[in-house]
Amino acid sequence: MATPREAAFKVAVLDALSKRVNKALVDARGEAEPLFADARKAGSTQIEVALPAGAAVGKVSIKAGQETTRVDEDALLAWVLANKPEEIEPAISPAALSRPDVVAYIRKLHPDLVGQRVRPAYRTKLLAEAGEAGELVNETTGEVVKVSETVKGEPTGSFALTFEAAKKGKPNGRDQIAAAWQSGEISITDLIRPALEAGES
Repeated sequence: MATPREAAFKVAVLDALSKRVNKALVDARGEAEPLFADARKAGSTQIEVALPAGAAVGKVSIKAGQETTRVDEDALLAWVLANKPEEIEPAISPAALSRPDVVAYIRKLHPDLVGQRVRPAYRTKLLAEAGEAGELVNETTGEVVKVSETVKGEPTGSFALTFEAAKKGKPNGRDQIAAAWQSGEISITDLIRPALEAGES
């Protein structure tokens, strides 16, 4: 059985090193993301993780850029005014919140602070109907109006790491990496050296 002094030493060493390993992991992810972003732009969606001897232990799946919908608020408002004016409501400028006047008097005292907007629930419904094309049809004239567009963002390098599952006597990827470290096939020292040299942040 260990003595209290030995137990204290073990806890202290593992605590100190675990913080440096965690920092090295954060740094490694930060360094990897720009490389992964470039790889995704070049067409790669996954990268195999293999030990020096060649055994596959996992894979990195690089995420695509996020899709965002840009709404032409003026075009949307004009469409609703022309087709469903009952779905328009007064919109108070956020600047009104800094005024001491009572909201009920804003229209009378500060008409410049009162605008219009499409009711939020109807706005959501319309944008869903507009779909990927982002177009609505004027119900009176038949004119097609573009109110939004879906824009695909550039890959950021964001990724997900998954390890190989255990198969027929073959350990999972995490355990294979641990075994390779214990056998000396890989050295963690080289991987965490920058964090060790930098010390705790």
